[in-house]
Amino acid sequence: MRLRLALYSDQIIPANAAVDRRVLNLIGVRRPRVGYVSSAPDPARSYFIAKLKYYEKLGVELSDYVDEDNAGEVARVAGLLSCDAIHLTGGNTYRFLRWLQATKLLAALREYALGRGVLIGNSAGSLLMARDISIARLSPDDAREAPPSLEALGLVDFQFWPHYEPGQERNAEAIEFLASAPYVLACPDGSGVIVHDEAIETVGHIKVFRYGKIDA
Repeated sequence: MRLRLALYSDQIIPANAAVDRRVLNLIGVRRPRVGYVSSAPDPARSYFIAKLKYYEKLGVELSDYVDEDNAGEVARVAGLLSCDAIHLTGGNTYRFLRWLQATKLLAALREYALGRGVLIGNSAGSLLMARDISIARLSPDDAREAPPSLEALGLVDFQFWPHYEPGQERNAEAIEFLASAPYVLACPDGSGVIVHDEAIETVGHIKVFRYGKIDA
């Protein structure tokens, strides 16, 4: 199995440069082509254009835009899956998972990640890497958008907690969730996680929780 994943909390503040460098090394090709999967339709392409500019600064070509409205176009999805890497955006995690499941793209992305390509998650996109998205209950996402099943890509055995701020683990909702969660990586903005085969590298100020206790 060849697995290469990059999980960002955000891609906004300068501290992400350390994660960016590791992502480029992970992809390992000059001027890589990165496909883009949007959590929700973006008719004006405003979010896509902002991300395109972000990747341009890294020498990366962002292309092959896919969302729930065009995911049924065979040629478009084929183009996406031919990219060196695929970027999964932020947004409402529940809604994102729901349409990925409905269009069968979830299974295609899993096969892609286990085969040839690098999968990059940003916030909600990172949550999708886990076996399920149960940790989304700690986010402001509207759970009314949830699909019947919370099963996600199942690529990692940890839950990813983006936008983490110290002290959040003391909130009642977090205490309840973490108490039953075997492995959670809490990631503040500017930090990230790189997965290469069996190796997990944390970049920045990641906290590891195992059944509610901070792992020393």
